[in-house]
Amino acid sequence: MAISVDGLISGLDTTSIVKQLIDLERRPVTLLQNKQATLASQQMAWQEVNTRLLAFETSAGSLSTTAKFNSNTASFLNNSSTGATPLTVAADSTVAAGSYSVVVNQLAKEQKYAANESFGSSTSALGLAGTMTLTNSSGSWNISIAATDTLDGIRTKINASGAPVTAGIINAGTSSSPAYRLTLTGEDTGAASLFSVSSPSGLSFTQTQAAQDALFTLDGISVTKDSNTVTDAISGATFNLQAAGSGTVTFATDYGAIIDKVQSFASSYNDLTDYIKEQFTYSATTNEKGALFGNSSLRNIQDRLRTAVNGVLAGADTGSSALSFLAQAGIKTDELDHLTVDEAKLEEQLRSRFGEVRALFTSAGSGDYEVVDATGGVTGGLYDTRVQGGVLQLRLQGGDGTWISMASTGNFAYGPSGSILDGLILQTGTLVEGQTGQVRVTMGAARRAEWYAASFTEFSADGAVYNERASIEKQDKELQKQISDLEERIAKKETDLKAKFVNLETLLGQLTAQQNYLNSQLGSLSSNWKFNK
Repeated sequence: MAISVDGLISGLDTTSIVKQLIDLERRPVTLLQNKQATLASQQMAWQEVNTRLLAFETSAGSLSTTAKFNSNTASFLNNSSTGATPLTVAADSTVAAGSYSVVVNQLAKEQKYAANESFGSSTSALGLAGTMTLTNSSGSWNISIAATDTLDGIRTKINASGAPVTAGIINAGTSSSPAYRLTLTGEDTGAASLFSVSSPSGLSFTQTQAAQDALFTLDGISVTKDSNTVTDAISGATFNLQAAGSGTVTFATDYGAIIDKVQSFASSYNDLTDYIKEQFTYSATTNEKGALFGNSSLRNIQDRLRTAVNGVLAGADTGSSALSFLAQAGIKTDELDHLTVDEAKLEEQLRSRFGEVRALFTSAGSGDYEVVDATGGVTGGLYDTRVQGGVLQLRLQGGDGTWISMASTGNFAYGPSGSILDGLILQTGTLVEGQTGQVRVTMGAARRAEWYAASFTEFSADGAVYNERASIEKQDKELQKQISDLEERIAKKETDLKAKFVNLETLLGQLTAQQNYLNSQLGSLSSNWKFNK
């Protein structure tokens, strides 16, 4: 318990005096805590930047490659008079546009058996003993049946045996007079999915459904499949056969879905740039500014993202008639630095110049080698090529003249890490010594923006957000240590001050006692002097 004297002798308000002195000592702590509060605001701001960067990365990623950019629809026009729907169909981004006449003649089915015997109870011992054997082309499974086994128990043993068969029980009678029969159903459809069953005396089976393949035609071409889910008849399409019948399947580009993705790309870019601009605001009237005001890393992020979406497509051949910047497809930057999308113009360009619009967003190329992929780190442009010593080499026209060697694996060549070709993949075929040529690499806005955004986030160890947040955490720890050290010294000083005031009161008490004693002695001397006189 703290000792409080509060001017017992001196009359001083020592508690107040100590508090005021300690408050003065705590001023450096307050300044450090204010710095911590600023760092906390900056940390929260970087977290929000990271969140918006991730959202922008996701939206850019939905447009950054050919497969992701493409969106297709699949529809089925039923021609069947029965009213049944012969099939449903779905398409991914790789399916080619076109229409096909489809006739479903037969669905794929699994083989089925039913027991010839029926039983009045599924939970009473059947008195059967022996071995049931299930056999297919892959092997045999033996199920041991004991006299104490019930029909439910036999079903459980079959289903636990690992055999590609599912056992079930059907009551073919009534609730008052049940007639339970065991059923066996193969797991797979198709004519090849046959199985046989042998069982102990008292339990025999008859096939109730034969295994068969699905039979249908596409534009008059007969197709046979072992499943009603067909994924390999037309590349990029999935058919789910449901009934016999006919109709027409149509695959088409889903322009609306692509436009929606472009709108999402623009919206997430605008959300990110708005937040960045908010950080750079300053009010001379209130002297208030954004948490990241003047931060060079954030400024770099802003500049890089602007570069990705504005201006001429990186590596584009501006001398050709091909589209080379987003504005030509109806995607412009307004006075607020927002991306705006003219949907009518974008759809018009998609319908008339689909490949060129797609190239505005994805990585693409042309020339002697096929560009398989190029990340946002690749420098777009026209490259001279040569094969020297069995190695494919590229040199950027207008660059520093350096020939860069590609690493080859099979028919593919890869740009070396840390170079202007880092992330470039070319399909080369067989390299011919001494062969020369050219290849143009273009970097679309979404591909470059996706790469930039990914490289900035906290999930990249070299990213601006990661480094800034790590720096803030380090500064905060250093400040906290300084605060802890100061608090320790202040606490000691407070204890010392209180002790000094206690000592002061003690000394004053002693002096007061001495004064009282002297006064008493002087008083006695005075009385004696008067008396003697």
